[in-house]
Amino acid sequence: MSIEVRQVDDDDRWNGYLEHALTPTPFHYAEVLDVFASAADATLHRLGGFKGQEPVGLFPVFEVDRGPVTGVFSPPPDLKVPYLGPTLVTRGDAPKRRRLDRQHHEFIERTIDYFSASIDPALVHIRTSPGYDDVRSFSWNEYESDPRYTYVIDLTKSERDLLDSFSADARRNVTGDYDTNYEIREGDAADISRIVAQTTRRHADQGESFPIDPSFVTDLYEAAPDGAVRPMVCRIDGEFTTGTVCLEAHNTATRWVGSAKPSCDIPANDLIDWEYCRRAADRGVVSFDLAGANTPRIAEYKAKFAPDLVPYYRVKYASRTMDAAVSLYNKLR
Repeated sequence: MSIEVRQVDDDDRWNGYLEHALTPTPFHYAEVLDVFASAADATLHRLGGFKGQEPVGLFPVFEVDRGPVTGVFSPPPDLKVPYLGPTLVTRGDAPKRRRLDRQHHEFIERTIDYFSASIDPALVHIRTSPGYDDVRSFSWNEYESDPRYTYVIDLTKSERDLLDSFSADARRNVTGDYDTNYEIREGDAADISRIVAQTTRRHADQGESFPIDPSFVTDLYEAAPDGAVRPMVCRIDGEFTTGTVCLEAHNTATRWVGSAKPSCDIPANDLIDWEYCRRAADRGVVSFDLAGANTPRIAEYKAKFAPDLVPYYRVKYASRTMDAAVSLYNKLR
């Protein structure tokens, strides 16, 4: 029986399939995808691969029209979403390698067929989730791919073992006795607005733009399932100092927006990360993705928490017309 790719429009069915996905992320929730589509002014295609009535894969993509060019993106562009892409679904015992490979490759090929027949994009751009480690089917269909990396902390360790694995300066930072009246706790929608606004100002100070606004992140907070969006905040003398928006789903967590360097005398961001690790582990979260290890300066900071280096992939396709346009643009620039 061949695999059929079709839209999954029902939120409950989509989220139910995600419960059996091999590499889901908090970004895969149906409610989160809807907010992405609205913010990106894109058409969402929640694609599922089915063998009969049995799901074998999920692949959310966004159709974006910009003038004469139509692109397919997963995740959507300009929203600071690190990855999305396809995930396989297995209910019951995982199939053996040969069968799993066959299902996987056919699922991707049928999805590419869907792109051609229903969208006809000039450009396809995908960033897979961490742990999705087989992009051969894309390569076999003339897509380009290259590895990217993120850092993931193992939260199944005991608190003592986790702390002992940190670098010496990280341990000092999170266990220090500070002569400051500070508090680390989970925040609310108002704190999310403060976090995003502070991050925007920090980027502006460095001569960089920050493409998202507070309303986008608060929309996610309100639309996503309870506990999926968790802002962690440091307050000093009761006043907001800095914070980080983390996302949770399916026993995994991702450090997403925030962590702007504050003007204070304590290592607030280290303290936030440590407190989040402790609380998330108590909730049964098994891994904490620090979301990014591709920039030397940022990677050096994150490496002090003794994370595992985990690859993901950037996959892209451009039509001949699109390739020619990009080449001409680069020459003129």
